[in-house]
Amino acid sequence: MKIVEAIVKTLEKLGVEYIFGIPGSQTCPFYDALYSSSIKHILVRHEQSAAYMADAYAKITGRPGVCDGTGGPGATNLITGVATSWTDRTPVIVFTGQQPLSELGRGAFQELDHNAIFAPITKISIRISNSMSITYIIREAYRISVEGRPGPVHIDMPLDVQVADLLVEDIDLQPPPHISESKIDIEAVRKATSLLASSNRPLIIAGGGIHYSGIGAWIEVKALAEYMAIPVATTFNGRGSFPEDHPLSAGRMGVNSASYTDEVASSADTILAVGCRFAALSTRRWSIPNPKATLIHVDVDPSVIGLNYKATIAIIGDAKTILRYMLEEASKLSDTGISRRRDWLRFLEEAKERWRRSEYFSKIYSDNTPLKPQRVCYEIRRIFDRSTIFTLDAGNNKLWASTFIEIYEPRTWIQSGCFGPMGYALPAAISCKLVKPDRIVVAICGDGGFYMSLHELATSIQEDIPVIVCVFNDGALGTIKHRQTL
Repeated sequence: MKIVEAIVKTLEKLGVEYIFGIPGSQTCPFYDALYSSSIKHILVRHEQSAAYMADAYAKITGRPGVCDGTGGPGATNLITGVATSWTDRTPVIVFTGQQPLSELGRGAFQELDHNAIFAPITKISIRISNSMSITYIIREAYRISVEGRPGPVHIDMPLDVQVADLLVEDIDLQPPPHISESKIDIEAVRKATSLLASSNRPLIIAGGGIHYSGIGAWIEVKALAEYMAIPVATTFNGRGSFPEDHPLSAGRMGVNSASYTDEVASSADTILAVGCRFAALSTRRWSIPNPKATLIHVDVDPSVIGLNYKATIAIIGDAKTILRYMLEEASKLSDTGISRRRDWLRFLEEAKERWRRSEYFSKIYSDNTPLKPQRVCYEIRRIFDRSTIFTLDAGNNKLWASTFIEIYEPRTWIQSGCFGPMGYALPAAISCKLVKPDRIVVAICGDGGFYMSLHELATSIQEDIPVIVCVFNDGALGTIKHRQTL
């Protein structure tokens, strides 16, 4: 068995369904091994799209997406998509081809130090060699991508290593590795739960980590919010973790958010932030939420706790597990504080009513020509059912959609998040529809972003993947035009 065949067989055993990419001279052995594999390869029109598709696959399934590119330009074309996964904390496995080890450093065709390029935007970047236990490397890459702070991993495959013979004893086709959980500080959980119960104006902020916690922690978020009568706001990446038509929904925080969300976030006296790092977009450059509020910060990544807001109680661990412990502790309390929060819940509803009566909101009913983006978003939400999956591009189109298209179900808001590259929506939609063929998938993008991935319509046709694309066409790069006219 060749090393490259062992790589593919290990990926099969790990449950990999699809690989997104474009073959090149340095990945031909890898593609030869895929011919006899159960893994389906999706041939894209640009490697950047392959990385976007792998990112969206991970976001819609919670499992690592896989993409590949040949050496040199194929590898560099992957960079923007991989950087997106890095900033969004998305588990992705990236393979790149490479010239033979014996030719590196001698001016080989398309030679480039891929590891130096990928290292800053991946959890690990490794070049395989004949002396390594290859199946162990692949399994470890899978584990690293999902364990702790999720993120992309990179594996560079020199040509001569790909075709080298594998030692029989190196074949280790086990199931996916078990992801160990860190020990939870139960006393901190107990204190946090009591603090929430004694609060008059508590708020839960659900971040993107909710979607990657086990099979997702949205059930626990909703259960805790309802049991203790606590409003829930989400970050951009956290959308879908709590239904936005729920009476306890406080909307989506950050840039271009609804006024009622700002009112609630600025007035909360105790905040439980789960899977949230308080990034710039979701806090409008750290101007919200209330900096004087008592903060209970829950995250699997210790480095984000206290990074932007000082935490009174820090709990490191898996969101789903910690929220379950909090529910258990809440059930032991004689008073969860519901009675003292009647004024707070009334404030939330009154703030929503002020938003609904605002001139800004009223534009969803505008008959102006050209159509107001608020009206377009209103019609999109009205037409498509609750389970519709929306993929978002970068720019004004995403800001309008994030404010005026309510999201009701988990993993139905798939976006490019903190890195904000243009051209994401269409490749992401193709990936989501591939995984969820029975669901409606709608890509929302501006004309600028659509042109950046227009070529992937050919991929959609080639693979018979029907997606809907809504283009907000203002004939400009809208965000930039807006800033230049200020």
